[in-house]
Amino acid sequence: MHNNFTLREWDSQFFNRRIFSFGLPVIEISSHDWPKNSLTTVKVDSANSFFLDEVNKHKFSFVEGELVFKKLLPVTIKSALITDFGAYIATDSSLDELKFIVSDLYVNSRFREPWFTPTERNSFYQMWVENAVLSKFDDCCLVLKNEGSISGFVTIRIRGGEATIGLIGVPEPFQGQGIGKKLLELVQDYCVAKKATVINVATQTSNISAANLYSKTGFAIADISYWFYKQV
Repeated sequence: MHNNFTLREWDSQFFNRRIFSFGLPVIEISSHDWPKNSLTTVKVDSANSFFLDEVNKHKFSFVEGELVFKKLLPVTIKSALITDFGAYIATDSSLDELKFIVSDLYVNSRFREPWFTPTERNSFYQMWVENAVLSKFDDCCLVLKNEGSISGFVTIRIRGGEATIGLIGVPEPFQGQGIGKKLLELVQDYCVAKKATVINVATQTSNISAANLYSKTGFAIADISYWFYKQV
């Protein structure tokens, strides 16, 4: 196989099709080098005009922009305001409700039509939240509840003192009630308790409400990149 293509094994197996990453810079490549009957993806830093030109030259389609926000946790905080997170950590009993919530919650993600069907997109996020609850990828899923129903959730992964928010979501009936801000406060307490020093979170450039939420709660933009796809 041509050196610019790397098979995304997990993605290919999950979506039952061949999905590749496109490596940059481009080594000499001709039309017959492209993997047939496949989807090739590439993410390019917004400031790298040379790589953006290369992607355009090979007729990739723009899919979505990605903003990465970062927040340094104050070193003056000695301990988390919450010390027992047992009541907030989702268990197997919450899986059905969480899977229902994430269905059609991320319609503007990069897993969108025409490259992915709504069913494929929903299955992907359902698997993600399940893996978080079972601590198979993210460490855990924290939830807020209102009269027994989940009003918001967030998945977290901490490695080497650096925390990453995976998924964060608020069901439609609870949107516009400040739940997102409460989730981020809960995340900060959890991260401080776990001795993390920084929190990262990514969102789409089109998700203005999420970007505004992060900006208003002490996060700063650390990176901007773009996703491109090419169907062969």
